[in-house]
Amino acid sequence: MKKLVFSFMSIVLLLSLAACGQQTADPVDSKTKKKTELTLAEVFSKTTEASKELKSVHSDMELNQTMNVPGQDETMDIHSNIAVDMVLNPMTMYEKMKMSMKGGDESLQDQAMDVEAYLAKEGFFFYDPTTKQWLKMPEELSSQILQMPEQQVNPAEQLKQLQQFTDDFSFKQNDTHYILNLKASGEKFDKFLKDNAKQLMPDALKESAAALDDIHFKNVNYEIFIDKKTFNITALNMNQEMEMNVEGQKLSLKQKMKGTYSDYNKINEIKVPQEVLDNAQEINE
Repeated sequence: MKKLVFSFMSIVLLLSLAACGQQTADPVDSKTKKKTELTLAEVFSKTTEASKELKSVHSDMELNQTMNVPGQDETMDIHSNIAVDMVLNPMTMYEKMKMSMKGGDESLQDQAMDVEAYLAKEGFFFYDPTTKQWLKMPEELSSQILQMPEQQVNPAEQLKQLQQFTDDFSFKQNDTHYILNLKASGEKFDKFLKDNAKQLMPDALKESAAALDDIHFKNVNYEIFIDKKTFNITALNMNQEMEMNVEGQKLSLKQKMKGTYSDYNKINEIKVPQEVLDNAQEINE
C-alpha cells in the first residue's frame, strides 16, 4: 500500500496545464486603473513568445494533500514545500523539498522528510533522509529526463496544450497581471489530464503511467497570473480532486497547490557538489 500511495503522489506532481481565447480581461475590482484591451488569445501568444527567451527559472510550491486510503479510517494529510532551480539547454536542476505527513498507515504517521535532488549531465542524484546518504539513480532514468522536450519543463510552453478549452476560461486583470481561471470537470478534462500526464512521464515510469487509467479527475481549478510587462507566468494556483480504484476500492485525494515562478533567466549554472559526486551510492535497478 505504501508503494501504491507514493506512486499515486508522484503521478499527481507530474500534472500541468495550459490555454488561449478571444474575450478581453475584466478588471478584478473598481481599483484596477491600468486596463489593457488585449484578448486572451493575444495574451497567450505574447506569453508563448516570451517563453522562447527562457534560459532559467526558479519556482516555489506549497502543496497540501488530503488522502483517503482504502481500509484506513483516518485520512492522510501531507504538506510539502518544494523549491526548484531549473536551467535549460542543457537541462540541469536542483530541488529541495520539505514534506510532513500525518495520519494514514502507521508506518507513515507523523513523519517529516527533507529531500534534495540534483539533475545534471553526471546523472540524477537524490538524498535519502532515511539512510542519510546520497543516491545516484539509474542512468536510464536520468538520461530520459534530460532528453525531455522543452515544452515539458517550460511553464509557458505547456499552456499551449489547453487551447482546446478556450471557452472554459474566465479572463480578468489587475494593475500588474492578467488573471486566468479555469474550472475543469467532465470527461474531456479527465482524458486530457491523463493523456498529458502520460506524455510527461519518462519511459522508466511507464508502470506508474499505466496506473493513470484507474484515476478519475473529478474537479480541477486553475488560477494563473501573467505579468503584464514581461508576459512571464508569475504564479499558478491549483485545487483538484480525484479518485483512484485500488483493488475494487476507491482512494480519493484532494489537493491544494500554490506555486510561484521567479528569477527568470537569472540562474546561470547549477553544479552537482563534488562531495555528492564522490559519495553517492549508485542504484542499478
